[in-house]
Order: sequence, then C-alpha cells, then structure tokens
Amino acid sequence: MGFDDLSRRTGIEIPALLAQLLASGPPVLASFSDFEWTDAAEAAETLDGWLDAKWQGGRRLLPFAQSGAGDAYCLVPLEDGVGGVGGVGVAFVWHDDDESRVEHASFSDFVCAKLLQTFADMSWLEELDLSVEEMADRVIADVAVVTAFMDAETAAWLQALSRLPVEQRPYKSGPRARAEQVWSLISQVQLDQELRRFQLQDAAPFPVKPRWEIGE
Repeated sequence: MGFDDLSRRTGIEIPALLAQLLASGPPVLASFSDFEWTDAAEAAETLDGWLDAKWQGGRRLLPFAQSGAGDAYCLVPLEDGVGGVGGVGVAFVWHDDDESRVEHASFSDFVCAKLLQTFADMSWLEELDLSVEEMADRVIADVAVVTAFMDAETAAWLQALSRLPVEQRPYKSGPRARAEQVWSLISQVQLDQELRRFQLQDAAPFPVKPRWEIGE
C-alpha cells in the first residue's frame, strides 16, 4: 500500500510537492519541531481507527505526519473546510479535541509556514545536542531539498532566509509566556508578518470525533 492507494480511498489528490518529498528518499523536514512523517501503512491505520470519513461525519482527511502526542497533520479538500475555494489544504487535527480547522490553503503554504517557525525558533534543535553550526546546517539542508521542487521566487526567498546568520533573539511561545532567548534566523516580529501570507485567517472550525469515541 502507498499514498496513491490512500489518495484513491479518500478521494484526496496528493499535492505535487508532498509527492516529490515522499519520493525523495532520505527523510526531509528534519528541522521541524514535533513533526514525524507517517508512512502509508501508519496513515491507513489512523484512517481505519480514527479519521476515516465514516467516523468523521463524511469529512475526508488524509494524514501524512503526526506530532509526538499522536495529533495528525492531514490533507483536507478545501471545499470541505473552506466553502468554494477548491484544492487541498492542510489541517492539524488534535487527538484530544473535538474540532480542528484548515490552517493552510496548500501543502506548499504549510511547508513555508513551518520553515518560518523554524527560522524564528531553533531551540528544539538544541535539545538534540547540536552545535549552532550543526543547527544551521540542518535548516539549510532542509530548505535545499524542499526548494528544489518549488517555484524559483519562493525557492530563492527561503534559501536567502536559511543562510542568514544565527543569532539569539527574544521569543514568546504564547501570548502570556515570558520571552526567552532562542537561536534564530529571523525575529518573531518578522515571523508574524510573513506567516500571514501562508495561513488561512478566516477558516471556520470543523467538528472532529475524538479517537476514543470511535465505535460508540
């Protein structure tokens, strides 16, 4: 079984960028915090036990990655989550919440947003006992692989950001959190400005049946 089979099962087209990354061989996006690729067999298990349309009121979802806690990054037809837009977006479906929302209008927008977040806060890479130089190399390597499949303008922009000097800057993990000094390539102010290009601002939430309620 592969993702092509899951695409036919769910009726969700695999975006070209995701298909190219899945076929590229070595794991990519290794600089993303709390992000683990899901292979096709694992995605099928997640569908069977939780996110299949038969459990989710007819809503179609195709998981392609997960967090360490088991929350799912999913492809979602935008007509199911954002009326009349069309195409395939990305939603982050919490395993312990009863709603989610389409956060990105395309897989490419999702990747750009996650890279920007990495550029602004590389602190989790420190937990891997990487030096500053090694953290920078990992980010540059990720960007090099991803941008090989992107349009020239976006590729050049991401590559330029990835090669900025690594510096310590203040970063707040939440509105009430205290600012901490983290290694970064861009400021949190720049992050917030750039993210607006890649996040859907007005997508309404959609209901999700939690995993433990399946079968009830």
